[in-house]
Amino acid sequence: MTIPQAFARPLEDIPHSRPLVSIVIPTYNRAPLLKKAIASALAQEQAGDLFDMEIIIVDDCSSENMSPIAEAFPGVHYIRLSENRGAAGARNVGIKQATGKYVALLDDDDEFLTHKLLVQVPVLEANPDVGVVYGQSVVTGSDVPLLLWPDWAPSGQVFEQFLTRTDDFLHPPTWLVRRELFEAAGWFDEQHRTMEHYDMALRLAALTPWTFLAGGPVARGRFSKKGKWYSNVANGTNEQRLPRIIENALTHLPATPEADRVRQKARAAVCATIAGQRWWNGGVAATRQHLLTALHRAPWLMNEPTVMQWLERVAGELAAASNNPEQAVKIFWHEIEQTIGADQSGPLVKDRRLLGDLLSAAAIALKPGSPRRAWVVAANVLLQDPGTLAQPGRMARLFRKIWQTAPAGSSAAPLHN
Repeated sequence: MTIPQAFARPLEDIPHSRPLVSIVIPTYNRAPLLKKAIASALAQEQAGDLFDMEIIIVDDCSSENMSPIAEAFPGVHYIRLSENRGAAGARNVGIKQATGKYVALLDDDDEFLTHKLLVQVPVLEANPDVGVVYGQSVVTGSDVPLLLWPDWAPSGQVFEQFLTRTDDFLHPPTWLVRRELFEAAGWFDEQHRTMEHYDMALRLAALTPWTFLAGGPVARGRFSKKGKWYSNVANGTNEQRLPRIIENALTHLPATPEADRVRQKARAAVCATIAGQRWWNGGVAATRQHLLTALHRAPWLMNEPTVMQWLERVAGELAAASNNPEQAVKIFWHEIEQTIGADQSGPLVKDRRLLGDLLSAAAIALKPGSPRRAWVVAANVLLQDPGTLAQPGRMARLFRKIWQTAPAGSSAAPLHN
């Protein structure tokens, strides 16, 4: 990986007083993985020439004896907590002990790639207005053998963009942060036992610009069904915490019409993210219930494209699983009507247009397994949503999507109008 040209700077132009990078590694009962994490930190290219390092291990009151692992690496600072405080608490202890200009966070089940600091330190050295540089990870252990994550992320004043992108695209081992910003942001919130990094990212983003470096990973992450992220999605902890984190961050926005629109987008993003987690963890029934509950509380969500896409996806799944797809979609449509009808200030949605959109999504979902039925459902769009006749382009897009839908075995995407 190379430093993007916009941030490239000859090594001889870096000040001779090398910046110190504090690498903070919280750990809990993961002895074999901790060894790999420490080794990856010590393997940083140009350490001692371009920058100096200190490594701080914070043992979050493991039941295992972790001290021999740290002692096997000379110069590593090992701290054992007397009680378990979670990842947020362990990180806070390590950051408060850090003496470096910059802080790099490394979880004990992740690893730095050897060029991480070589790439990132010059960016912060050359751009004093940037507070955080972050990048991509390569993820192993999932259904995809090697996944580059994320594909893209924003740079600059990213607070509003972080608010409206709640799909957990921020991986702390890719961050490099000016140490004083943690004090200004208020440290990690130890009440959060999940998504604490997202809460911190929002608070940091409210204070300082971020720079995203694409072009290749700087860290390696591991996905495991025994890991914290998976278990917190499965047990609902993530679903409980995410709205609280967003609502707290929204208080930092001003009372303006523009900020109100950001608030709506952020809340819609939370709804869509939870729908995705429900879909992955509980299937169509759990997703359907979440969406109906969310619409009952906030009918205006119906006007948000991210939420509408999930309604369409549910409609498509219901149709594909039914012997009478049109009826299955109509039942779901009536459920939505009843849900939003409970609030007299319901959204500005024409009911028949909604039914037409749901039937369109069903037709697309049916094409891989039941091509003939897909065309029948598509024709029903005209019958159930007469307004479509006044929008021939909309019908043309539907038929083109059905025609181009991938064969059986592929997943169909929701229809975008």
